[in-house]
Amino acid sequence: MNMVDNEINVHESEQILASEQEMNNEVENNNDMPFAETNVPTSEEQETLAIVSEISPDSTLENTVEDNEEENELSEEEEKDFSHLTKEQLLAESEALFKETSFRKIDSVLRQLKAEIDRINREAREEQLKRYLEAGGEEDGFQYKQDSIIEAFYANYKALKEKKAKYFAEQDKKRQKNLEVKNDIIKQIKAIVETGDTTKQSIEHLKELQKKWKETGAVPPTETEQLYETYNALLDRFYSQKNIDNQLVELDRKKNLEAKTEICKKAEALLEFSNINEAISQLNKLHEEYRSIGHVPREEQEALWQRFKAASDKLYDKKRNFLDNVKKRLEENMKLKQALCLKIESFPEFNSDRIADWNQKTKEILALQEEWDKIGPAPREVAKDINKQFWSNFKTFFNNKGRFFEKLEKQREENLKAKIALCEQAEAVKESTEWEETSDLLKKLQEDWKEIGPVPEAQRDAIYERFKNACDYFFNRKRNRKSSQDQEFEANLAKKKEICEAIEKMAKAKESNVDKLMEQLDAWLEIGFVPRKAMNSIQERITKAIDAFINAMPVSGEEKEKQRFAAQIKLMGNAGGSDRKMIRKEQTLRKRINNIENDIALWKNNLEFFAQSKTADKLRVEFNSKIEEATKELESLKAQLKILQNM
Repeated sequence: MNMVDNEINVHESEQILASEQEMNNEVENNNDMPFAETNVPTSEEQETLAIVSEISPDSTLENTVEDNEEENELSEEEEKDFSHLTKEQLLAESEALFKETSFRKIDSVLRQLKAEIDRINREAREEQLKRYLEAGGEEDGFQYKQDSIIEAFYANYKALKEKKAKYFAEQDKKRQKNLEVKNDIIKQIKAIVETGDTTKQSIEHLKELQKKWKETGAVPPTETEQLYETYNALLDRFYSQKNIDNQLVELDRKKNLEAKTEICKKAEALLEFSNINEAISQLNKLHEEYRSIGHVPREEQEALWQRFKAASDKLYDKKRNFLDNVKKRLEENMKLKQALCLKIESFPEFNSDRIADWNQKTKEILALQEEWDKIGPAPREVAKDINKQFWSNFKTFFNNKGRFFEKLEKQREENLKAKIALCEQAEAVKESTEWEETSDLLKKLQEDWKEIGPVPEAQRDAIYERFKNACDYFFNRKRNRKSSQDQEFEANLAKKKEICEAIEKMAKAKESNVDKLMEQLDAWLEIGFVPRKAMNSIQERITKAIDAFINAMPVSGEEKEKQRFAAQIKLMGNAGGSDRKMIRKEQTLRKRINNIENDIALWKNNLEFFAQSKTADKLRVEFNSKIEEATKELESLKAQLKILQNM
């Protein structure tokens, strides 16, 4: 059995019970019919049977099929839930109702759609008012601007209501027109009855009027009972005046027997229908058709009715079993949906500053939605609350996600501005010839670039290429320059080696002319940079050469130290950051001079205490020795400081 076709509301059981009650009433009515002692009816009974066979169904019977069909449609529609739809989808649902022909269904669905639209409209108004008040507005001055989609829905709502009103107004006009037609028929029948004419021509005329009566639709309900009582009374009077042929009655009953037997077969065939709703709808129509057909031969009447009733009972049992299964399935669906509601409860509280976490959580909630969609409807009395619980949490999660990405997008825009600023800085210095300083700056900008977060996806590649091109442009220039610079550095290294060899030769020759040494050092200072890998070795060689030259000089040790210090200071003037080094050297000398002066003052002070002691000779000698050595060092340091100040 197709689950979609047969998905119904459990409350349709009321319809089944009503149909069964009608059928039982019909049994009672049939059992109440008077039976003659023989199968040949009396003349009076023939007239009554003829009248009954010709009377069309009253308005109640005419409406039964339509009502049952719309109730089945409505019961299926009530299972649908609209609480998770967007306002655009609700509008589309309202537009689809213009194609619907059942106004009961339109009323039910439209009422549900309007409840959701009213809720969305109310929430939108509250949100607008909240923003208005937060902006400093006064509530009395607030004017709500209704969304165009919501306005379109309310327009559809009004149009559908007007369509319904127009339809029923037209129906009322038709019923009123039908009333006029049937009143005219009654007048004509009354004229026939009052003339007492029972000829064949009168009977044919009466048959035509009865046919026209059947073909005429329903009349206003307030007029139905009186109208049919007058109509039937007139027919009774006419057939009381006419002695109907017994064979005609029997022939009519045989035809009725054939018609009702065919209806029984159709009812039995309905048991094979897979769509139980459709089967019940067809059975209702068969019951109306069965009632509209006249009597059958008395000996067939009970058996025929029991056959029809048995088929109906089996179909109602099938429907009842189906409803029981539906109830069980609805209960199972309810439990499954309740479990999903528990699982989704934590999602509105989720929060993270990482896109990957949001994407993972989105996969999880969509998996829950997929499970939800696979589950059928829940019982009507709890369906709305369960749906609201699930979809409310679902919507809240995605609202939170939307706000996260909105905030993220703003941050990416700020990141883009920061990276554009870095690009501008890099482009401003890419033509620079301050190689080391600019290199350090670009490396710093590259580090800053890494610290800045991502930018909008559309600008990511372009902004990166812009920054990279500016950096690459400078460093390519620097690399191209370095090859020629390396040759220059090698030539400088060769020149400095020649100076080292010259000083080393002077040292071996014990040359004591310091001016010649200083000339060589001046030549050294005029030479530019050497390759980085040779910097330490050539510096060590020149230092050793100077030491060898000074050590070979025939002067005092103190003088040698002065010359050595002077040579060192001269070389220091060419080193990178020489000013800072000389300042630090001066600070170091001054600090050392100050410390030695303090030590000498302390030792001299201590000697005064030792002067009164006979056993302190040894200590006095020791302190005098310290003072003498410190004094020599102090003079040397002051000489170095003087040399440094004269540089």
